Amino acid sequence: MDWLSLLRKAVEVEGGQAAVGRKIDYSAPTISQVLGGTYNGSTDAIRDKVLAIYGGRTLDTKPVPEGYMKNGVGNLVPIESIKEIDLVRDRFVRDVVAKAEKVSEMLTEFKQLVAGDIQAFLELSAEKYKADMGGSRGNVSLTSFDGKYKVLRAVADRLEFDERLQAAKSLIDECLREWTKDSGSEIRALIDQAFQVDKKGKINAKRIISLRQLKIEHPTWLRAMEAIGDALTVTGSRDYYRVYERDERGEYQQIPLDFSGV
Repeated sequence: MDWLSLLRKAVEVEGGQAAVGRKIDYSAPTISQVLGGTYNGSTDAIRDKVLAIYGGRTLDTKPVPEGYMKNGVGNLVPIESIKEIDLVRDRFVRDVVAKAEKVSEMLTEFKQLVAGDIQAFLELSAEKYKADMGGSRGNVSLTSFDGKYKVLRAVADRLEFDERLQAAKSLIDECLREWTKDSGSEIRALIDQAFQVDKKGKINAKRIISLRQLKIEHPTWLRAMEAIGDALTVTGSRDYYRVYERDERGEYQQIPLDFSGV
């Protein structure tokens, strides 16, 4: 079974995209886009999560018998033996989750609507000057006539490093060994911070790239910076949409809409 079929099966068995999303650390709208073939970016990380969590499992598609509920470890428990407060809590949580999923779906639809409308407007504007837009990429800022409102589209590339980053790190370590502890202490701390990984084992690409801004002419360091440049690859991109309103002081304040997860 390929990973997409496995993901569809998991959604069926777990009772919805939100349930699967909580296990693989992705939102329900993201899973919906992946299954629908509309996800904008690389799905490698999602694939790896699906295979890691569901790849070795036999997904049980048997329905829960009437009069029973599944507990946290998947065992069937007679409803009559479950405390009333536990049943009330279960209903409350499921009700909140159902409402949250609807709001999430609305947010996804709104984002898609905004994305389409912005692109349509850009094409209309370009048509007036007989200009070729050359695709839909690029940052855009659109402002109302009175300047009170602003809509922003920002495109961020998803950056990753291949195995050559390890070669760069080895060269940097070689530089650090040559430098005295006193003279290289600040740079040493900066380098250690740059190569730190987050909770998901990911390296912050911006921190690594920032090392290339340091004015160091040591030949080994320059080779390391070249290796970093060669190791850097763009694996996809993501569009972000923000809406602003100007306040009494003339400053733009963002209208809270968390599009980052959808």
